[in-house]
Amino acid sequence: MKRIMMNFKAIPLTFLFTFSVVTGLLAQDKSEYRQAMGDALSEMNAITDHATYLDLANKFQRIAENETTEWLPAYYAALCTTLYSFGEKDALKIDPLLDQAQIMIDKIIKLNEKESEIWVLQGLLYQARIMVDPMTRGQNLVMKANEAFNKAESLNPENPRVYYLKGQNLLNTPEMFGGGKQVAKPLFQKASEKFLSFKPADSLSPNWGKAHNEQLLMSCE
Repeated sequence: MKRIMMNFKAIPLTFLFTFSVVTGLLAQDKSEYRQAMGDALSEMNAITDHATYLDLANKFQRIAENETTEWLPAYYAALCTTLYSFGEKDALKIDPLLDQAQIMIDKIIKLNEKESEIWVLQGLLYQARIMVDPMTRGQNLVMKANEAFNKAESLNPENPRVYYLKGQNLLNTPEMFGGGKQVAKPLFQKASEKFLSFKPADSLSPNWGKAHNEQLLMSCE
């Protein structure tokens, strides 16, 4: 009877030991994940060569492949790819790049469809597609971009990137179609105010656009 009781008592101890080991390994994995993300984000914030965006997109993509339940690695991979596409001079290469980014966006929408930042990124991607052929794509994709930005705003009206990119949409729309500097300026001003009070959820969360918004606001003066 005593042996049975001793074995019975040993079960919780064994379970606790196993649980603590697994918990420790998970914490170590997350520590490595955060380190890898932090290193990549530091590189992103220090970019001087536009081509580096593609290298970083690949780096974030590798992290995403290892961290299938995290949305941020694929988000940054898609963001870097989209930002690179704005500077791509060969129009034939832009859509294939953005197709890759869209696949990543579709995946993270499934992971976290109520995240405002994802819909901001979706709108930015539509803006990038316009650059391939503004005359034929402009009207349709400006509408799609605004739909994405409106979705982002409904999820988080304090997100400054919503107003920054809405303003960019209007700035690049001809005045005869309701765009131009005068209608874009209030949105850049609103974004500027939101950037002052905006605090990202943590050090890995999106926190970009402030400097460019200020440049666009100055261009409207």
